[in-house]
Amino acid sequence: MQTEQDLDPLLANQQNQLDLIFGEGDSIDSKALAILGANVAIIIFVNQTAHGLALWEYLALYAPFGLSLLLNLFSIWPRRYLYAGVATDRLTDYINMDRDELLLQLLSTTQAAIEHNSRLNNLRMRAALVSIGITGLGFLLLLGIL
Repeated sequence: MQTEQDLDPLLANQQNQLDLIFGEGDSIDSKALAILGANVAIIIFVNQTAHGLALWEYLALYAPFGLSLLLNLFSIWPRRYLYAGVATDRLTDYINMDRDELLLQLLSTTQAAIEHNSRLNNLRMRAALVSIGITGLGFLLLLGIL
């Protein structure tokens, strides 16, 4: 005798996980924007204080912060996140499904969104972390040159 599985808790759990992934994306934006602000402030400082340096010194001062700015822009650039909702053009298909089939379809859609959005967040976080490292190296160069 086979017992019927209740998939509602699993669906609720996956939807909560998807919400956490969206929150993680907002956190990545905050970190990247903070580093972006620091890079802009350092570049303004360099513009105001670095006078009469050799060309290679200017390049050494600006290159890390410019590269870090590019990585920050890549990190905060809007991405197409997937949602677990039902497309309006397929609404009648979902309405006509029986309960178990509907739950399985929603679970599948939610899992696909979780995997896609996690990959996006990992890519964005790596760019933000590399940007932080480059900013740190640029700051050390700044202290060494000025």
